Amino acid sequence: MSLNAAKAPKSGGGSKFKPQEAIEPGTYPARVAQIIDLGMQPQRPYQGQEKPPAHEIMITYELVDEFMLDEEGNEMEDKPRWISETMPLRHIDSDLAKSTKQYKALDPKMEHGGDFSMLLGEACNVLITTYISKKDGIERNKVQDVTAMRSRDAAKTEELKNEPKLFSLDEPDLAIFQSLPEWLQGKIKENLEYNGSALQELLEGDKPKGKGKPQPEEEEAVEEPVEASEDTDEEEEERPW
Repeated sequence: MSLNAAKAPKSGGGSKFKPQEAIEPGTYPARVAQIIDLGMQPQRPYQGQEKPPAHEIMITYELVDEFMLDEEGNEMEDKPRWISETMPLRHIDSDLAKSTKQYKALDPKMEHGGDFSMLLGEACNVLITTYISKKDGIERNKVQDVTAMRSRDAAKTEELKNEPKLFSLDEPDLAIFQSLPEWLQGKIKENLEYNGSALQELLEGDKPKGKGKPQPEEEEAVEEPVEASEDTDEEEEERPW
């Protein structure tokens, strides 16, 4: 399925890193570092009713002025912190959908017509909050909201320090796929339309020609229950890369 929200159906591995503490809640300047197509994924029930599967995407933001800390607690300025969020990809006309709100924050003038694949590197403001994980009791960060950045501020915002990544199941890039963490590769391969897909053919047909540039190791996603809503989105914990 295309990553263009205007075409979405309408509806009625590396070395281990030092665990990082949650950062202070607030609004942070950022740029879009990754857009990953997760394919058709099951959805959590809403008010006790089953919801149909939905095409999901994951957006990762690179924070401009927050960095990973080394073992001595010093900032590593070549390793900015990343935070991701996952959401169903709804048609751009679905005004209440999270994907529509996030898209319009990243492309307020609709210059790319709803195409998320064109938004890599875009500057924005990311509102980050914290929550306590029900699995391990650890305080973690999550994306609460994304808002547009003034063009004047965007022009002064530092460029990405990491290489941006786009993965689309319409035209899967094997090198990009193999550079993703194993847990994320697994989630993509578990999508409901994997069988018979171009990605399956690449992975199970000809032998891979290369693994591409791996990205830093990250912890496996901790999926937390979220408050029910008509268009419930899975919140992704912060993951330093």
